[in-house]
Amino acid sequence: MATYRGRKTDICRTVGYDIWGRAKSPATKRAYPAGQHGPNLKDRRQSEYGEQLLAKQVIRRYYNMLEKQFSNTFKKAQRMSGNTSLNFLRLLELRLATAVWRLGYAKTVFQARQMVNHCHILVNGRVVNIPSFQLKVGDVIEVRDREVSRGMARANHFEGAAVPAYIESDVTNFKGKISSLPEREDFPKFFQEQQVVEYYAR
Repeated sequence: MATYRGRKTDICRTVGYDIWGRAKSPATKRAYPAGQHGPNLKDRRQSEYGEQLLAKQVIRRYYNMLEKQFSNTFKKAQRMSGNTSLNFLRLLELRLATAVWRLGYAKTVFQARQMVNHCHILVNGRVVNIPSFQLKVGDVIEVRDREVSRGMARANHFEGAAVPAYIESDVTNFKGKISSLPEREDFPKFFQEQQVVEYYAR
């Protein structure tokens, strides 16, 4: 699969804040688009389509996904019963790479993807090396019992991670369990998922 090789900070500069919450992001000092004309573009008006596109890009970048993968996830959410926007966010949040990040085993969602790819993570006792693997309620995520794998989690100080309410963390055994489905309050407040629904409904 293709991998995004561009600058991760570009989308943060465009929206004016760091979407991953990193204190040293360039967006905290330069809250305007990159380039020599960036300061002049800070207060420009956007069309309705532009706002929807930006809302989509923010969520897509936040979860480190490519467009095809992201749109396929949305189509899957549309086929599910219930609220499409909440189902969509839940599908994104219950990806294996996201859970590894939430548990603090990785500092970023990018490192979490790499840990999964390199077979450092178990799901229900079995090695899973697919970052997009869809977790379910009751699944147990675990760092593999070997020094190189658990050493990475220790280096990232996973013990102090702010684990969301829908995950039960077992710090001693390097495990986490999906105890329930995430609710809207478990997602970042800056997500505008309804804009994404409108974008794909065009």
